[in-house]
Amino acid sequence: MKFGLVARVTLALAVLVLITFAFKVYFFEAPRDSSHDIAVKQDVDTPQLTPDFGAITDVKAKKQAFFDFIRPGVHQANSDIARQRQQLLDLVAVVENNDDWDVLSSSQQETIATIAVAYKVKSPIDSLITLNYLLSRVDTIPSALVMVQAANESGWGTSRFARLGLNFFGQWCFSKGCGLIPISRNEDANHEVRVFASVDESISSYLSNLNTHPAYEHLRQLRLELRQDNLPVKAEFLAPGLINYSERKQDYVVELLQMLRHNKAYL
Repeated sequence: MKFGLVARVTLALAVLVLITFAFKVYFFEAPRDSSHDIAVKQDVDTPQLTPDFGAITDVKAKKQAFFDFIRPGVHQANSDIARQRQQLLDLVAVVENNDDWDVLSSSQQETIATIAVAYKVKSPIDSLITLNYLLSRVDTIPSALVMVQAANESGWGTSRFARLGLNFFGQWCFSKGCGLIPISRNEDANHEVRVFASVDESISSYLSNLNTHPAYEHLRQLRLELRQDNLPVKAEFLAPGLINYSERKQDYVVELLQMLRHNKAYL
């Protein structure tokens, strides 16, 4: 009889444990895999792609960290442009030495045409005049100017667009879903802030914008005049050409010039 009672008590306890377990599973949330939370956070805020500049409280350290981060990509993008420019300068020399455009091979003319497409020159490049026009676009931008504008537009790398879209220059796009929607965008506006796959892509796109868009024709003209006069193409000389980059116009240019002066030690 005692054995039967123990067995019944044991069975009852086992049933109670099973009921309690089922109750917890049904009514309470199961533990979540914390690795899933990390993956979602990274997908939203890509912290693995850019340093956490906002966590750097020392101003000098933040500036140094930002410029050190952005500088290699700026130098690489300018090097790519310089290589294309040298290709064109070599072809100009060939034509001038022979005083004949037709001396260029089909391969050389194809190279010119490919570069012209990249720099949005629609007119055929079939003379020294048109080739020199192309050269006015295929040119570098002073690294110091690129870096201070990146700092200005991205809030020293802390802006939402820099962190989430790797967009350090506030570049827009106009097809739905192409980027991030500005929080303060007007109701009748349709632009978004473009999202890039890498910081280097953002830099290359920015340089292409300055070298091709009609809004920056003045910048390109300033640069061309400096080249023609054999003067150095310095950041402060080209800054006025960015007057159309911001709605603030002249105040924006003044701010860039101030940033250039105040950050010489880091540039």
